[in-house]
Amino acid sequence: MHGAIVTGASRGLGAALAAALLEDGAAVVGFARHASPDTQTLAERYPTRWAFVEADLADTPTLAEHCRAALALLDKHHPAALTLVNNAGVVTPVAQAGHYPHDEMAAAYAVNLLAPVALTDAFLALTSANVERKVLNISSGAAAKPYPGWGVYGSSKAALDHFTRTVAVEQAAQPNGARLVSLYPGVIDTAMQSTIRATDSADFPNRARFTALKADGALTSPAAAARAIVDFLSAPDFGVEPVVDLRERRPP
Repeated sequence: MHGAIVTGASRGLGAALAAALLEDGAAVVGFARHASPDTQTLAERYPTRWAFVEADLADTPTLAEHCRAALALLDKHHPAALTLVNNAGVVTPVAQAGHYPHDEMAAAYAVNLLAPVALTDAFLALTSANVERKVLNISSGAAAKPYPGWGVYGSSKAALDHFTRTVAVEQAAQPNGARLVSLYPGVIDTAMQSTIRATDSADFPNRARFTALKADGALTSPAAAARAIVDFLSAPDFGVEPVVDLRERRPP
């Protein structure tokens, strides 16, 4: 059986990723600050293979213990493969340099960067090379392209990409090392997009583009994005490249 940990699993893409993994027969532990109707639905549908852990992804010192607890829950299923999906992320603060609310700035780096780093570190430390291991970090095209107003968001994702590249090289040098990918999933119709459309165009000049994507029906649904991502997780070329744009990927 495949075991997976998914962060930000209470709604949006995270909940859809958990559902897609469960549909494929995996045992899944979801992390989020609070339970939700989506987590309750998963509990009712998959009572033996789904578990939810309340975890504040901005509270970095607690994450190693949360990872340990999640792995203990998955160990009951005797998984032959383990995957960590670092999905949780925040787009705020949407502001230009010189106008960052400091508490939002610190929280963004904690959730978008420190949480994936801390959880990846714990995941690798607590798991055995005898088990196939993968780490998927949900990144963004904003890591590679500068968007005015997204200095914090884009830089946190750029740092996440480089962390992924570095650990991928480290693991490739070890016997049965983990495979890592930082993935650009495209523009998905989630609460994050609602936040973007609600921002002041003075803070985020590209707002009109994202408003038009919604109006034109060009946003990918969380379920469709999750299915494509989970299919990629099981593809033979997962980990061949450490940073992948899902929209540009051509299966081998």
